[in-house]
Amino acid sequence: MKQDSFFWKIEFKRIFAVVFFTFVYAIGVLWFIEASVVPMYTGGVLGIAQLFRDTLFVVFETTTGITFLATVNLILNIPILILGWKGVSHRFTIHTLISLVFQTIFLSLIPRIDFGLSEQVHVFAASTLGGLLIGIGAGGALRYGASTGGIDIIAQYIALKSGKSVGFISLMVNVIVAILGAFIIGGQVGPSGVNVAGGLIVSYTLVRIIASTIGLDLIHTSYQHISVQVISSHHEDIAEQIITIIRRGVTYIEAQGAYSKSNKKMIYVIISRYEFETLLKLIQKIDANAFIVTTPVRSVYGNFLRKTMT
Repeated sequence: MKQDSFFWKIEFKRIFAVVFFTFVYAIGVLWFIEASVVPMYTGGVLGIAQLFRDTLFVVFETTTGITFLATVNLILNIPILILGWKGVSHRFTIHTLISLVFQTIFLSLIPRIDFGLSEQVHVFAASTLGGLLIGIGAGGALRYGASTGGIDIIAQYIALKSGKSVGFISLMVNVIVAILGAFIIGGQVGPSGVNVAGGLIVSYTLVRIIASTIGLDLIHTSYQHISVQVISSHHEDIAEQIITIIRRGVTYIEAQGAYSKSNKKMIYVIISRYEFETLLKLIQKIDANAFIVTTPVRSVYGNFLRKTMT
C-alpha cells in the first residue's frame, strides 16, 4: 500500500508538471513566436502546421486563426502518438496525449499579450525569449515523462536507441522546417501583412531553434547518467525500493570503514539525472543518515535500459 501511495504521488506530480510546462510552451508560441512580424516556426509538428497555415494563406488567401493551428497540430500528432505507444512507452504516450490536449486548449484560449514585439527591430528578442520558453516547456515535459508532441516523440525514440541528445535531433529537423518556411512564404506577404525575405525567416528561426535547444537540454537530462554509491545500515530496504520503484538494477560492493573496521555493503546503481530526485527521497525516507556519493557517467554499455521516465 505504501508503494502504491508513493507511486500515485509521483504520478500526480508528473501530470501537474507536464501541464505546467505545456503552459510555458504555449506562452512561448503565442506571446513571442506568433506575435513576431517576421514569420518564425516552432519546429516539429506544430511548425509543420504553421507551414500548412501559411501555404493556405499564400496560395488560397485563406486566413485561419490560432485554434485552427492548434487543431491541425493535434491531428498531425495522432500517427506519431501511435509510434510513441509502440516504440517508446505506454505511459509516455498517455502523458504526451495529456500535454497535446492541454496544448490545444492553451493555444486556443490564452489571450495574446502585446509586449511591443510587433516591430522588426524587436524580432531578435521575440525569437530568443520565445525560443527559450519553447525549449524549457518541451524539455520540462520530457523530463517528467511526456512530450509536447511531434518531433520530440521521434527524437525521444531515436535518443533511446542511440543515446544522442534529444535537443540535437530536434535541431536537425527544425532546421529543415525553417528552410521550407522560407521557400513557402519568403518574399510573399504573410499572415502578418508584411513582406519578409526568406533569409530573415531562416535566420530568426535559427535563433529561435538555438535558444530552444539550449533550454531543452538544460532541463531534459534523461540521456545524461550518473553513478550513485550509497552506504547505509538499511541497504537491503534501499535496494528493494530502487528495484521496485525506480526499476533499476542494484549491485552490492563489499566495503570496510577505515576507522571503525566494520564491514558494510555499499549500494552501486546507475540512473539518469532526473531519476536522482526520486532516489534521494527514497533513501532519506528510509535512512536520513545514509552516505551518498554521485559521479557523472560518460558512457554506459551492456545491459542498461534507457528510459523516458521512472
